[in-house]
Amino acid sequence: MSTSVKNKNNFNSSIIEDLKSSEKTKVKNAIKKLSSKADESIVQSLLDLYSTLNEESFVKQELKSVFSQLKISKALPVLIENLSNKNNRIKELSLFSIWSSNLDATDHIPKIVECACKGDFMVTLEALTLIENLEGPFNEQDLIESMITINEYLTENSNDKIDLIKSILETIKSYEQQIQI
Repeated sequence: MSTSVKNKNNFNSSIIEDLKSSEKTKVKNAIKKLSSKADESIVQSLLDLYSTLNEESFVKQELKSVFSQLKISKALPVLIENLSNKNNRIKELSLFSIWSSNLDATDHIPKIVECACKGDFMVTLEALTLIENLEGPFNEQDLIESMITINEYLTENSNDKIDLIKSILETIKSYEQQIQI
């Protein structure tokens, strides 16, 4: 293992430990370090930590703020991979982070739609927000695959997410019409 990789691993471990601290000063300093020096190698560890924290946690709120400004394009694969996570809060945070950080998830519409269909109401709402803000260009096959997934969902389910899922479907149909023109 190279010295730079060891240093990065030590840096990441140090930040995670400081984020777990009960001292707010340590936590705030770790957040500052994250904002200035973090890269994609720490994203999964931050998501894992986030999933262990209670909703009122100061650290959880700070981490959500960090994820809202995650300007690391190499983090996109990690965030997309976490759309399959069993924890709805991780899915929600991943979608939120992609949207608010303006990462280009255009090539991942089927995965986002699948996540929306399998997640809870808040996950679906974040997916809708993300999909509505995609700019394209869109792959027609991805759009068709997404529409099939949604139509299957709509025929098999009746719950509080139906209207959101239908809105996702309408947005995807509008993207497909743009391709047809």
